[in-house]
Amino acid sequence: MSSASDSKPEEDEIKKAIDIVSQAFSDKDYGTALTLLKPLADGGIGEALGMLGLAYKAGAGVEPDGIKAVELLQKAVELGDGLAAHNLALLYEFGMSNVAQNSEASQRYHKLAQKMGAKHEEFD
Repeated sequence: MSSASDSKPEEDEIKKAIDIVSQAFSDKDYGTALTLLKPLADGGIGEALGMLGLAYKAGAGVEPDGIKAVELLQKAVELGDGLAAHNLALLYEFGMSNVAQNSEASQRYHKLAQKMGAKHEEFD
């Protein structure tokens, strides 16, 4: 039998892991960040998918890949990650290799990010 309290320790562990990944990206320790991040993203954690998408957008420890970034960021948005919506808006606003600028999509994702209450932070 499962209860809400059973999921709390798992949520705490995910939060701790995300915090470690964030710090690793801030420290430009991309190997550690990606090693910890990929299992979380593979597990369908929205924030992890958004962070991995941003890594592909920024070329942080991986080759920049706009198509992969869009794919991951869109999955993260579908899972409720408002920061991913913000980063997707920026990707469409400025474009990048293999992703054209798209002001309509950018505006749509900016509005969605605001609606989702995103705090506008990135690791750079």
